Amino acid sequence: SLDIKQESFMSKKVKTGKDQKLNFVSKFSHHSSKMEQTIKKYWPLLQADKQFGHLFAQLPLFCYKKGQSIKDILCPSDTRLHKPKFFGKPKTGTFPCLGCNCCSSIIKGNTINHPTKGYEIKIKTYATCNTTHVVYLLKCPCGLGYVGQTKREIKIRIQEHRGNIRNYKMNTQTDTPVSRHFVECKHNPMQLKWCILDEALPDRRGGNRLKKLLQLEGKWIKKLNTLTPDGINDSWSLKPYLGC
Repeated sequence: SLDIKQESFMSKKVKTGKDQKLNFVSKFSHHSSKMEQTIKKYWPLLQADKQFGHLFAQLPLFCYKKGQSIKDILCPSDTRLHKPKFFGKPKTGTFPCLGCNCCSSIIKGNTINHPTKGYEIKIKTYATCNTTHVVYLLKCPCGLGYVGQTKREIKIRIQEHRGNIRNYKMNTQTDTPVSRHFVECKHNPMQLKWCILDEALPDRRGGNRLKKLLQLEGKWIKKLNTLTPDGINDSWSLKPYLGC
């Protein structure tokens, strides 16, 4: 009969136990078919349970979401946001590691003064004597500055600078712009002060971290105007900014 009352369409239908099916949802992979076969094989064990067997009267409906592809592995969507672990005001500047002889010569604070112009510049990175891939500033007693970079722990590079000053010999490996200036001006190696200006952090998508470090070095050499005669740096290269 086609005589169906309107109320029958408007009334809410109550699902019976027969209509209720479990949904088994997972990401699709090459193991999915074997997993489905295993569940179907041992499903009767669940049905045989005296207390809960009635809940497993029907096989589940197997549903699959898109699995991970080679594209997802090689070119992931960059949607992950950095979640801070510390919710206080982050510290910036260079801090001692309390385990080396370079700690006492750190220029403390989150600001530095421009070597020749005197105005304050804020340091936006947190670093210690153990930090790697950094751009650093050396200051001598006469106020001149030198900007350098290292991919090693900064304390190793500072110790090398001091060693070059102490063992300076012209036209050898110890003959560097810093050691030459200190010897000519009769400064003591322990008068060398330093701090970290910037850090070349690794990119999530990879990239040339050393090239990024050299670019930061060039940026700070120009920003602090540390090229001779206003500073101790004797050269500055455009190569890190070029495609080569």
